Amino acid sequence: MPSTSRPPDRRSCCRCGATTRPMRRARIDGCSRWATRARSSQNRCATACSTRWSRSAATAPTVRRTSAWACISSGWCPSFTAATRSPGTWPTAWRWGSPSRLPHERPDRQARSHHLPSAAASAIRPVAVYWGSGPIGAVYDKRANVAHAPAELAVKVAPEARLREERSLRQMVLKYEAILENASIGIGFTRDQRFEHVNPRFEEMVGWPRGTLAGQPGHVVWRSRQEYAEIGAYVSPLLARGQSVDFEHEILRRDGGSFLARIRAKSVDPTHPTRGGTIWIVEDITEHRRSVEALRRAHDELEARVRERTEALAQANAKLRDEIAEREMAERRIRHLAHHDVLTGLPNRRLLHKRLEQALGAARASQGSAAVIFIDLDRFKTINDSLGHAVGDALLKAVATRLAEVLRPGDTVSRVGGDEFVLVLGNTAGNDDAASVAERLLECLSRPYEITGYSLRVTPSLGISLFPRDGEDAQTLLSRADAAMYHAKAEGRHCYRFFTEQVQGASTQRLQLENELHGAIARGELLLHYQPRFDLVSGAFCAVEALVRWRHPQRGMISPAEFIPLAEETGLIHPIGEWVLGEACRQQRLWRDRGFGLRPVAVNLSAQQFRGRSLTGSVRAIVDDAGIDPRTLEIEITESTLMCDTGQTLETLQSLAGLGIRISIDDFGTGYSSLAYLKRFPVHLLKIDRSFVRDIPANSDDATIVRAIAGLGRSLGLRVVAEGVETDDQMR
Repeated sequence: MPSTSRPPDRRSCCRCGATTRPMRRARIDGCSRWATRARSSQNRCATACSTRWSRSAATAPTVRRTSAWACISSGWCPSFTAATRSPGTWPTAWRWGSPSRLPHERPDRQARSHHLPSAAASAIRPVAVYWGSGPIGAVYDKRANVAHAPAELAVKVAPEARLREERSLRQMVLKYEAILENASIGIGFTRDQRFEHVNPRFEEMVGWPRGTLAGQPGHVVWRSRQEYAEIGAYVSPLLARGQSVDFEHEILRRDGGSFLARIRAKSVDPTHPTRGGTIWIVEDITEHRRSVEALRRAHDELEARVRERTEALAQANAKLRDEIAEREMAERRIRHLAHHDVLTGLPNRRLLHKRLEQALGAARASQGSAAVIFIDLDRFKTINDSLGHAVGDALLKAVATRLAEVLRPGDTVSRVGGDEFVLVLGNTAGNDDAASVAERLLECLSRPYEITGYSLRVTPSLGISLFPRDGEDAQTLLSRADAAMYHAKAEGRHCYRFFTEQVQGASTQRLQLENELHGAIARGELLLHYQPRFDLVSGAFCAVEALVRWRHPQRGMISPAEFIPLAEETGLIHPIGEWVLGEACRQQRLWRDRGFGLRPVAVNLSAQQFRGRSLTGSVRAIVDDAGIDPRTLEIEITESTLMCDTGQTLETLQSLAGLGIRISIDDFGTGYSSLAYLKRFPVHLLKIDRSFVRDIPANSDDATIVRAIAGLGRSLGLRVVAEGVETDDQMR
């Protein structure tokens, strides 16, 4: 039997620890803790313990509501039963009963009760079982007890789920309190604009001692009441709608300092925001903001540096792109120049050979024919020398443009020399097609050219070779077309000729003549003939002209009209011209030594000799070596020479005139000289071309031209000489 000894007079509530007055008390069977009733105005203990006691209608003290708080603090019985006592008596003990044996009970334990019959006791079923270190019993169902107990029985037991919920809530409260106390951010709870509770971190951030901020008005952490009111006006409507508010603001410390905080506010009960209060979560972001600002500054500096480097790199890239573009353009230009003529833009000799090989390959594949036309401009050298290279270049461009107009699709025109062009005709039908193209070329190229104020006329001489009749390869066809072109020039110019065996012979002869001309001086095959010059008034002998001739060992005497152009083309005109000048000066000294009267000797100089800056020095050296008076030497130049590079020509003529040498213009009237030049240049004599003198008796126009030139010379104080006067009619 459990002990029924009375407890001490003064006991404490086992739930809340409140001290109570001694009253009747009951002891739970198997429990070492006393459950004490405490009287108060609410039948509760002084600490509002949940155990409530009242009396039944029969004035019997009955436990109307019980809970686990009676023994929960010791971890013992989470629930217990209470039974009414008989009138005037209290049960000596409250016993635990069970309608059936539990697994942990002793076999001899039986369900028993002082006030319940065995049948009623057996009808009572357990509703909760407590497992612990103390005695184990069943809690009776109130309904069963009421139904079967003969005495008044009221049992109300907390459900096991509620017990678990209370235990879970208690653990949750402890956990949340630990989180709140150890949180690294400030958390505060306000109600009625006052702090009700804050965590240590919040107090640390605002600089208030521990436990002193609770109860303070909310504005103490703001810089002013007005600011606090403004924040409240902004936050309150949002909190009333159940929204959380996030913002950043400065929080005031107790020492007067401040820090930047990120704040989140949330109403505990949005339906009653004032009564429910507000929770504030505050995070000090001062260092974070400084880090952000430092990072932003570093980013800005880095961005500025990168921008600067990028701009420099962009400029370098732009410059590099420009250089690459310029280089690519230069490479394209180089490739273009490697295959095209600089002046006219036409294919050059290299590209011509490539195109010609392609045309020949196509002709072989189709068993057709092709043609090569070699074009040379007549009298172009005269225009170029007289009007200058600028006019000559413009004329060549105009000729190239006209040649392109005559081209058929698939044809190629190329510039291979100064005034020489080659036209490649693919897929021709023999002589007729080539002749038709040649006639169109003669007509097209012979029309006047308007060049920088000059109306110029040039005529072409054409030579034609055919594939496969005249050759099987490109080089052979080109050389034979060239030979046919020279044959056309020899037959009067401004015409075309096909290649023939006779042309081949003439071409071979010309090539042989060129080779033999190189050694003509060394072999002594050149000689001078002197043509006298007479005064028309007195008839006296007044001067001689030195004319070079070539005495060929096999062909005999060769005219200068045949080998001088060849010498100019090959560059042999320079050694031949120096030999002629030296030989004439030596002959002048020989005549002087033999007692002949001194007469001026006239020597013709080529325009190519005037292009060299050493002409004056060479003439002075020859004159000094011969030992003659420079005043007995006369140099003849053509109008084309006079017009060629007028600055250098003027300088050369002035230096020669300074030596005392006389200057005469040969073939006057056949070129393009300007009358203004006659005043500028140191000219002493004009020679009228024999083409005007020859037809004087029959052509009145020629006589008029001769009289005009003679009158012009007299007006300028120049002597006038007529070439080729051979008859009395011409002399008159």
